[in-house]
Amino acid sequence: MMKRIHNKKYLERFRKKLRKSLTPAEATLWKHLQNRKLKGRKFRRQHSIVNYIIDFYCPEERLAIELDGQGHYNE
Repeated sequence: MMKRIHNKKYLERFRKKLRKSLTPAEATLWKHLQNRKLKGRKFRRQHSIVNYIIDFYCPEERLAIELDGQGHYNE
């Protein structure tokens, strides 16, 4: 059995909270990524890999996108 590294259950409520409160930069980028607008590729918002939650993830390309923002500067 393979160890699950994507979207671990214990991070689910944090991912959901982040999806509901996108930063302005994330909201703008999401408008261009949602509904397969970028070359037919599917992107997911607030996707977790191991213990990290990334802003956007394209499973087909194995591409992770993380935008910097104020949340990265909090202790």
